Amino acid sequence: MEQFVSKPATASPAPEVSDLFKTYPVQTVEPAAIKEWLKKGWADLQANPLASLFYGVIFAIVGIILSVFSAANPAFMVAFTSGFFLVGPFLALGLYMLSWQRDQGKKIDFGASLMAIRHNALGLGLYALTLSFLMLLWVPASAMMIALFFNNIGSLSGMSGYAALWEGLTQMNNGFLFTLSFIGVGLLFALVAFATGVVTVPILIERKADIMTAIATSLKVCMTNPKTMLLWAMTITGIIGLGLVTFNLGLILAMPLVAHASWHAYRDLITKNASIR
Repeated sequence: MEQFVSKPATASPAPEVSDLFKTYPVQTVEPAAIKEWLKKGWADLQANPLASLFYGVIFAIVGIILSVFSAANPAFMVAFTSGFFLVGPFLALGLYMLSWQRDQGKKIDFGASLMAIRHNALGLGLYALTLSFLMLLWVPASAMMIALFFNNIGSLSGMSGYAALWEGLTQMNNGFLFTLSFIGVGLLFALVAFATGVVTVPILIERKADIMTAIATSLKVCMTNPKTMLLWAMTITGIIGLGLVTFNLGLILAMPLVAHASWHAYRDLITKNASIR
């Protein structure tokens, strides 16, 4: 009588992003390329100073307004300030458009950059909703962490804003635990935003792709170039961070520089004129 011998089940390898969704071909790029991206981004800013700085001024004004209106509530001030990093890729839409125009050798059309969303209204609209949802999760989460660790923060020496937050942090017994918790949760949100958006907006603008293809390609970029993308994320955080700590005035230069440089990062990371696979 024939006997059947059972064989132990073997775990199949986890599918890659490109196996689940269509993506554009991704290039392997060394960390040294970051310097070139910044140089090219600065060249874009110099070539279109009025248009680029216009967007920078808008970012600075919005940042100042948010700081003023949330000054009485340090929890929300920190939440909105840190949340700026989450929605930054979409807010830089017009700046990406300026870099694209220059990249193609076209005459700079500032009006077209203001209406950049028309190039892919559905894809960009869905991406905006995605970032908004992430922001809606982050703001209450960060505010709740601050509320849990700080008691009566607004009444500290009659101060408000970052002064009250700093005084509370230096006086509390578990300040180190709060710092670790806040940074840990913040990094998780930032990782999701960066990994799903590092080249998403440029793809949506130039290639008019669907949102899933753009996000899947961004994820593939990060998995193909983990070291370069980590250093790029740290570079962006450092530049935008400097813009924020200068009472948001530094955003006038920081945001255009990062946005223009991000366009050139996209150009190096994604094979030009290639089709999705």
